[in-house]
Parts: sequence; structure tokens; C-alpha cells
Amino acid sequence: MEIFCKLYTTMQKRASRNNIIALLVLLLSIILAVIIWYASKNYHDSLSQKRFESAADEHVYKIEKHMLTYESVLKSGAAFFYGSEHIKHKEWHDFINAIDIYNNYPGAYGVGIAMMIAPEEVSLVEKNMKEDGFESFAITPSGKRDIYSSILYLEPTDKRNLTAIGYDMYSEPVRRFAMDKAADSAKISISAKVRLVQETEQDAQHGILMYMPLYKKGAKIDSIEQRREALLGFVYSPFRMNELMQSINLDNSLLNFEIYDDKSMTEANLLYKSPKSDSYNTKYKIQKTVTVNNKTWYINICGTKKFQDSANTFFPLLITSAGLLVQFLLLFVILILIKNRHMLKLQANELSKLSQALEQSPNCVVITDLDGNIEYINSRFLALTGYKKDEVIGENPRFLQSGKTDPKLYIEMWENLLDGKIWQGEFINKTKKDEEYIESVNAAPIFQADGTISHYMAIKEDITEKKRIQAQVQYLANFDSLTGLPNRFQLYEHMKYIIGISERNNENFSVIFLDLDYFKEINDNLGHDAGDALLVELSNRFASTLRNADMVSRVGGDEFIFILPNTGAAGAMHLAEKLLKITNTPHIYNGNELLVSASIGIAIYPTDGSDQQSLFKNADTAMYEAKQSGRNRYVFFSKDLH
Repeated sequence: MEIFCKLYTTMQKRASRNNIIALLVLLLSIILAVIIWYASKNYHDSLSQKRFESAADEHVYKIEKHMLTYESVLKSGAAFFYGSEHIKHKEWHDFINAIDIYNNYPGAYGVGIAMMIAPEEVSLVEKNMKEDGFESFAITPSGKRDIYSSILYLEPTDKRNLTAIGYDMYSEPVRRFAMDKAADSAKISISAKVRLVQETEQDAQHGILMYMPLYKKGAKIDSIEQRREALLGFVYSPFRMNELMQSINLDNSLLNFEIYDDKSMTEANLLYKSPKSDSYNTKYKIQKTVTVNNKTWYINICGTKKFQDSANTFFPLLITSAGLLVQFLLLFVILILIKNRHMLKLQANELSKLSQALEQSPNCVVITDLDGNIEYINSRFLALTGYKKDEVIGENPRFLQSGKTDPKLYIEMWENLLDGKIWQGEFINKTKKDEEYIESVNAAPIFQADGTISHYMAIKEDITEKKRIQAQVQYLANFDSLTGLPNRFQLYEHMKYIIGISERNNENFSVIFLDLDYFKEINDNLGHDAGDALLVELSNRFASTLRNADMVSRVGGDEFIFILPNTGAAGAMHLAEKLLKITNTPHIYNGNELLVSASIGIAIYPTDGSDQQSLFKNADTAMYEAKQSGRNRYVFFSKDLH
């Protein structure tokens, strides 16, 4: 400051003698300012164009990524379908309710099942649906057709979705085209623009539908002909475009969007248009495409007036002014000092905003010194852990450890932080009340201007509930909801594994089919609750007799399949005798003695088959032979049984 003041005083004294030099400096400064202004304007225009293109790419990526998340919902629905023998309305309702689609997958208007129905099956389907709680169910539109694909279940069952139950989507060309495309390709398909059956005149929106084909269990679907022959129906989701785009959080304040389902981009193909799209003629325009599930959307994106205004900045003028200030630095020392004071105030405001953002963040924020001792925590951290601020400041975060996190993760995290790298992972921690929770952690070093690390920061999110939902969906996809035994899907996967192990080790294994005798009489006479209680009891009995390497799966109402690795005929016979004895043991339910027996068929790998299909078929053939021979017995498969 003292040097600047001396220079300023010296310049004042010499001003009268240097008017010509000052004038030349002024002219050169003006010329330089014009050059700087022109260059900075071109540079800033280029940056604005790049910023617009980057924003457009980001939003296109958000649309594509968001649409792909809905695939997991349809795949979960298909897994639930394949894992269940007969799906009823309540089972489908409970499954979709567990997924909590509105909160976890916003934008989807529901998840439903549509089945292929032959003309001769219409009356039976309508009867069964009425018995399942849909008293006014009827396939619509009315009239005779060669084939129907009626919506049987659609959850959540709100007022709009109820109107779609029974609708034959195969009767409408646009829907049928998308359904045929999905069925023939065995892949998820998205329809062109439609008017959803759920749509009313109030807040009418364009709609699309996403289909995933369902095939007969165990059927070959290598060719189009095989897929058409094996087609059972579809898991599908309807979408209202305005609500779908709203869930993606498109920034309509800066960008206007028009989405078409055909490259002709006419009004007839318009799927979505920004709700407050203005007619402002902007120079920021671009066309993009998004391809999801073999369906291409064509998107017109243009900047709004707000974006144009943000691009029309005074940045070039500021650069020019800065150039002039450099030229007249010694003449405007006082102005520079005033400006610096103003900049310090702005920086203080920015620091205040940053502090508020950290404090009000929905995620936990922790800042430590180089030794890992806590120097800062935000309110979310205190709310999640239950600690008070004075209990954690100065402490090492290891007091949160539950002992269930792999110690290697901590070593890996510190190795990355000490190398100046960002680390991401998950910890199982505990609160002050010893309640466990799972958190996603993003940890990073904080660098000073000279490149040295001064602190470490971690941003942590509580993902306990997300993990619980994922585990629940995984369980429903792999286990029988009544008995808790592995379902058909898990059985097939395990069978593939056992065949591979046995083939490599040249070992036998046994497949046992068990079907309960007289189970129908229990359901008819005492009701399904009694039958369900018996199935649960027998499942527990069966499981208790098996080795850790063995597997029992419930694959039908009263059918069970046992897989016995490294077990030949003698071992299979020994277990079959045990199973007959277990099944014959009475079960008491509400004072009633429930008596059933079992018919058992046995097939041995590789004698009776070297693949899953032949082993299951031959074990099933042997089981039916046992049933026809008087029941309550076991039969080994032989070629004479064909």
C-alpha cells in the first residue's frame, strides 16, 4: 500500500510534463480495450454455446438413464411371475406395494400383467377375475377377435388404473406393434404415442407403454417362432409423458424441450412439450436423439429467454475494463482498493452461503484434520447419529464403527486419501443408541492453493432403507412367499450349477419329485388356510432332513423338488423313505388331524438324463408311476416307464 501511494504521488507531480505520453497511453489503452472486448466476447459466446450443448447433453443423458431404471421394475415383476405358480390379485398388489413404485420409481403410472387369451378362454378368464375380486370385470372392447391380451392386474389400483383393468391392448394397432416387437425379440419394448385408457379429459396427456414379454416356464425361445408359441403375456408399465418428464426434473426454466417418437417431428408424433414453452427466437438450438429399448425419440432443445439473458452477460465488458485498469493501475490505486474491499465482501457472502449449504445439506458432512479428528459436522450428522456436537468435535469417527465393516475398507480409504484421491464405499455404523445403519460414503482430501492437503471431508448418505427394499425385492424374486423355500427361478439356477460341478468331478446327483396325495381334499374340506399350514409344516420337516449341500424347492401347489449333490441311488432311496415317513406323520391344525401321503419319483444324473429338462421330465414320469401304482411310495425312473 505504501509503495502504491508513493507511485501515485510521483505520477501526480509529473502529470503536467507527461500529457502527451498520457494521451498516447490512453489511445493505446482504448485500442487494446477494443481488442480485449472483441476477443473476450467471442470467447464468452463460445463458452455459452458449450454450456448450452453441455446442458442439453446432460438432460438427454438424464432421460436415457431414467428410462433404463424402469427396466429393473419390469424384470422384478417377471421374476415374481416366474417364481409363482398362480398369481392372484392380492399377491401382485403386495409385491408392487413392497416395491413402492411411486416413491422409488417416480414417473411410472403403475406395473401390470396382461395375458394372452384365446377366444375359448374368455369366459373362464372373466369368471376367474370376478372371483378374484373384480366383480364387474369384462374384456374390452367387446367383439370377437382371433386373440386377446387383456390387462388382468395393474397396481397401484387407483381410480385411473381401475378403468384399464380388462382392456385388450392387442386390439389397438400401436400397442400391438410394440407388444409384438417385445415378444419377437424377447426384449423390453416401448410403444409409440398413445392415449392411455386411464386418461380423462382433465389434465389430458400423451402416453407411452413399456412391455416385457412373459414366456412359458422352461420353453425354448431361441427363434421368433418359438417365442410366439411360448408367449404367455406381458409385464408392462404405462407412462403419462408430462408426469414422466416431471419426475426426470428437466430444467424447463433454461431449456425448452419437444420430444417426438418419429423423425418426421410433426404434431401427430409429439410426445412432450415443455409446459411453459415460449416463442422466443433464440440462437441456441440443437437436435438430439435418445434410443431406449429399440425405440428412438427425437428431441428439439432450445434455450429459453432466461438462458439467452444469462448468456448476454457483461463479462466481455468486465474483461475490457480490467484491461483498462491494468493500464491505469498507478492512476487508480484508490479505486482498486475500493474494488478489493467489495470483492472481499462478496467472498464473505459466498463463504456464508457455502456454510449454510453444508449445514442444511440432506446428507451428513464431516470434516477432519490430518489426524482424522473431527473439526466440523452438520445438523444431519447429529440427527442421524443422536450425538451432540460437543460429544464428537475433536474425536476420531471410529466411535461410529459397529464392527461389521470389513477392516480392509478403512485401509483402502486412507490409502486413497493419503494419495490425494477420492474414495467411495459403504460403512455399517451405529448410532449413540447402538442402532445399526448403512451409509454410502464419499471421502476426499481438501487441498490448499499450494497443493498441500489440509483436511479431509466425507459426505455420507443413510441408505439403510434402500438396502432393505433391495433385499426384500431380491427375496421375493428367489423364494416362495408361503414356505420360504427356494422358488422355481432359484431352483433352475442351482440346477445349472450342480450339473456343471457333477460333470467336472464325474459325480452322480439325484433329483426327487415329491407330490402330496389327498392334499386337494384337505383344501376342499378344511379350507386353504389348513392346506397352507400343512405345506409350511412339511416344508420345515423336509428342510430339517437335508444336508447343507442339498436343496428342496416348492415348485407348485403341493409339489416339491429335491436336489441331492454327489448322491446315487442308495442315498436317494434312503432319503425317499425318510420323506415318506415324514409325510405320513399327522399334522394337527385347529383340532383336526391332517393326513397325507406322498408319491415320489427319482432320477439319477447322468444315467437318467444329463440336462435339466430330461432329469425333471424323467423324475416327474417316475412320480406319476408311483401315484398310479397306489401312492405312498417311491419309484426310480427307468426306460420302461416311457
